[in-house]
Amino acid sequence: MRPVRAADAGLGARRPPGRLLAALALLVAAALGGCDLGPQSAPQALDARHVPYGLLSPSHRATPTSLPGVDSVRVTVYLQGRSERLVAVQRSVAYPATVGAALDELAAGPTLVESDRGLVSPASSVGPLGAGLVRRGVVPVFLPTSFASLGGQDQVMAAAQIVYTVTAFAGVRGARLYVGGQTAQVPKANGSLTTGPLTRADYSSLGPSVPGSP
Repeated sequence: MRPVRAADAGLGARRPPGRLLAALALLVAAALGGCDLGPQSAPQALDARHVPYGLLSPSHRATPTSLPGVDSVRVTVYLQGRSERLVAVQRSVAYPATVGAALDELAAGPTLVESDRGLVSPASSVGPLGAGLVRRGVVPVFLPTSFASLGGQDQVMAAAQIVYTVTAFAGVRGARLYVGGQTAQVPKANGSLTTGPLTRADYSSLGPSVPGSP
């Protein structure tokens, strides 16, 4: 009996000829090339027919989300009442509330219900009211030139309305008024003119009546 060589062991398997190995390698390379799985120099779009099943189903698509919250909030604006003093009223504006949004509501004037209550608004007669960025607690308010045409007491009341409305916001303590893009001389409640920041103290005699006072 001749000894069994290691090359003859292994359940009688025989090594495939070299030409067969070369042919198999060529077939594998051709298959990979046909699937476009080789390295690419740039991203390429895949035909939908070549995308694995299920990846195009709706469950795999991104869904836009939004943070839960409120759609609108309430701000306070000030109108003139029958007693020649300011009266606070509420308005709904889009969230988040801004000084500019409150001034837009002030410029819109009284509602029908508020007019029936005798409320008026000299500030609303001048046109659009704009606001800039708050710096050191003071907000610039931009008025059209029609503000200068208001009568004496109406101009004082309009300035008081603006100051009380903007200072209803936390962090705002005063306003500087600009007319036609220029710093304006604005009358205080006592009749004096100033170009400096205006605060509620300058119009305290026109402020809302304290509940319970005569």
